[in-house]
Amino acid sequence: MVTESFDLPIHWAVALINGDDTGFTDSDDLRAMQVFESWMLKKYGSCWCIDVTDSQGFQRYHDAHQFGVLACEVATFTFDISLRGMK
Repeated sequence: MVTESFDLPIHWAVALINGDDTGFTDSDDLRAMQVFESWMLKKYGSCWCIDVTDSQGFQRYHDAHQFGVLACEVATFTFDISLRGMK
C-alpha cells in the first residue's frame, strides 16, 4: 500500500471518509474541499481517505492553505494513493 498524509481541516473528516458533504454550511469551504479532491485525483490518481488522526491543533498554515482555507483546527489525513480511480 502506498500512502500520502496531509494536515487538513478537521471538519472535512466526515466528507472525506464517508463521502457525506451535507454538514457543510459554508459553500466556499465545500468548494475548497472539492478543489482539494480534484487536485488529489490529478496528482495521485486517487482520493481515498483511509485514516484521520487526532487533532493537530489550530494552525494558520496547513496543507489546505493552497486551496483557500484559512487558519483552522486540523488533523492528519492519510490517503491510500495505490487505489487508483476509487473516488
